[in-house]
Amino acid sequence: MQIQVFMGNAGDGKTSKLQSVQDRLDSIGESAPIVQAGAYNEAGLLEILEVRAAGGQREILVDDCSRQQILRVLEWQSCAEHEPDFDGLVIHLARKD
Repeated sequence: MQIQVFMGNAGDGKTSKLQSVQDRLDSIGESAPIVQAGAYNEAGLLEILEVRAAGGQREILVDDCSRQQILRVLEWQSCAEHEPDFDGLVIHLARKD
């Protein structure tokens, strides 16, 4: 599992970095709708990440993350990194300003 965190101007709700990742995925025929982190508390965000990963999504895009949400995802990564269900998973997190 790999986590990428975009900060500063990247996390402005319409981040060009997340959009470029989404465009790249679209060009190879993979669907990766952007998760709006503001719609979830920390536990809810972890749950939606697990559901998407279990459903076979290998790249997950998350926008508008709070600092605390990012910390919880990083903690989750350290606990789950040896689970085979998460092999090859890349999560892109954009921090809200």
